[in-house]
Amino acid sequence: MTKRLKSKFNFCKKLNRNYNNIWGLPKGESLRCVKNEKKKKKKTSVYGNLLRVKQSLRYFYCNMQERSFKRILKKSANSPLTTLDRFVSLLESRLDVVLFRSCFASSLYKSRQMINHGDVLVNGKKVKTPGAHLSQLDVIEVKKIVLINDRNLVLDNIITNYTSRFLPAHLEVDYKTLSIIFLWDPNYCGTYYPIKANYGIIQRFYK
Repeated sequence: MTKRLKSKFNFCKKLNRNYNNIWGLPKGESLRCVKNEKKKKKKTSVYGNLLRVKQSLRYFYCNMQERSFKRILKKSANSPLTTLDRFVSLLESRLDVVLFRSCFASSLYKSRQMINHGDVLVNGKKVKTPGAHLSQLDVIEVKKIVLINDRNLVLDNIITNYTSRFLPAHLEVDYKTLSIIFLWDPNYCGTYYPIKANYGIIQRFYK
């Protein structure tokens, strides 16, 4: 469960951008706190632009702690690959992100809740760490959760999200057995973000 008591959509209006919510969730379109309001355009400094881009990406990943975000970025800077590609690869290989990208959860927060409740298996073992790093050809399985009215909660999420979300090529999903195979580490070009920004400048923020 998230440690934040306020509504997660309140973070959307902190970013001065022309979009309704940073996750592209249909549920957030009608919420008052994410509706666009006419504001006077202010000239943004170089630092302000860097901060805005960095915060946009950090908020997308469930408002990740600044310390963890910076640690992953430093780790990616030491990689022989392009820093941005390696950075996105490390973020997208997290267990909670993979569940969200596969349409098993309607949001990153719900995918974290599923993991914390012990409803997710990785290679046959129960994992309760949302930030667990996945390796190539790891198999993720989701337990079939049935509600009182005999409706499957996971299948309901899949039906709702599948038609409105981009399924990444690095994931092989079997919706009959509720399983996912992590095929390879994704890169920046193959990753979809509702927020369009030049994320290549994030590294400059910490210099």
